[in-house]
Amino acid sequence: MTIKSERISKSAIEMFISGRLDTATAPLLERKLKQWGDDITEIILDFSGLCYVSSMGLRVLLQAQKAMNEKERKLSIRNMSGAVREVFEMTGFINLLVQDEKFVIIRKDEPDRIRLSLIGEMDAVNIPALETELVKIRDAGQPEPVLVVLDMERLAFLSATGCQLLRQAIASTAGENRKLSIENIPQDIGEVFAANGGLDTLTV
Repeated sequence: MTIKSERISKSAIEMFISGRLDTATAPLLERKLKQWGDDITEIILDFSGLCYVSSMGLRVLLQAQKAMNEKERKLSIRNMSGAVREVFEMTGFINLLVQDEKFVIIRKDEPDRIRLSLIGEMDAVNIPALETELVKIRDAGQPEPVLVVLDMERLAFLSATGCQLLRQAIASTAGENRKLSIENIPQDIGEVFAANGGLDTLTV
């Protein structure tokens, strides 16, 4: 497991967790979570690179959240993969640890495409997370053209500002080997797109 920390504001830290969070690596995360001083009031854990979590890993997360809550601080988790999210859901930890999560991106590498499922409520504050995923795909150096699918079947809300910023994010992360498609658009989300420039220029 690797942990990369980035200070995103005076009082907030984002930690990018990659690999496996299990009995062997959980103590490392526990130490990292405890190292921050009293000036840090929010810790965000990005799980986009986490492929596995064990019961020990869940225990460390729960203890960290409890410690943060006692000090009126916030611990949140974002960008869980489908496999990791399934563990959280099966154990009931999804309600304990990610109850404030309103938007999730689940990446699935399929044989002929990369599918990014957008789940929940999407507005301006969520676009950087999606843009990060698109940058990772662009910078991966794919030898062959890759189709990126934004699956919106489980997207419950898209703000007008979010729609406009989504357009900008797609354009700014475009690469020679990337094609992009949007699928399974709910009717109300389609109406937001129609009112904000349509879909044609988004599928590039």
